[in-house]
Amino acid sequence: MSVVLDEARRTLAEGGDVEMLLERALTDASPLERPRVASEAARLLHKAGRAEAAARWYGRAADLSPRDPEPRHDRGLALLEAGEVGLAAFAQREALALDPDHTGARAQLAAALEALGDDEGAARELSELLARLGPQPALAARLQGIEEAARRAAHRSLLGSPVSRLGANVLVTSAFVRGADGVYRAPFGELQVTADAHGKVHRLAVIFASMDASLGRTDVSYGGSTEDEHGRRVPLDEFTAASTVLLAQGLGIDPVHARRLLRFLLTKECGLGPHRFAGAQVGWVLEETSAGRRYGLFVGR
Repeated sequence: MSVVLDEARRTLAEGGDVEMLLERALTDASPLERPRVASEAARLLHKAGRAEAAARWYGRAADLSPRDPEPRHDRGLALLEAGEVGLAAFAQREALALDPDHTGARAQLAAALEALGDDEGAARELSELLARLGPQPALAARLQGIEEAARRAAHRSLLGSPVSRLGANVLVTSAFVRGADGVYRAPFGELQVTADAHGKVHRLAVIFASMDASLGRTDVSYGGSTEDEHGRRVPLDEFTAASTVLLAQGLGIDPVHARRLLRFLLTKECGLGPHRFAGAQVGWVLEETSAGRRYGLFVGR
């Protein structure tokens, strides 16, 4: 086994593909050794800068060690490096579920939540970390800044604001037209607004007439572009553009953070939700109609 791993190290140093070698090392190991072999394989890949592959192997190590928080924590670090911020937070939560005293996992969870735009969640985790560590001036100063950012986001959020504020929102009204029944409609779908007893926005949901069609159409309502895997600028699709606007406006976060959150919502690990985010609930909507199933996203208090 060690011979195979040594060969994998040499192959990595030469820039080669080591997946088959690592698979062989894992297969040759005894059942008791496999968690360690999987973790060592993940560390080899991580050290070589192959964060995505390392995250997969940390995940395998975690499956082989159901009570060990370390491979979950390490997976979170690799996922963060790979740009999968939402999954990184998910992995650190898994580590903390096994060991609530794991300060590294809690610190990294706070960092991932802040990178997602969930300043309220990041502040909550940092407060818990400070309670466990005791006085930490630098950490306390960081917490103060994040708490202030969370207050600004809450102020910008459409949730909790008067329903009448929607009619003055330029991004909302640029694509949706409010009907006599109070529903905001667009060619690609509708924006459903639920108010509380005080006439304030309690829930927002964008329901797509056809999610597949919206994924295939270039956005023309909001404009904007994104970067593909080759670094080229490409237009946003209709689904991504409308969902980004919902998350950004509904939660009071900026579009970059909203795109990161949307990327997490589209992963299988996310499921349907709801997930607590930025002091709200975020998740998927499935509607059964006579014409078939419709999909959408919601944010709610």
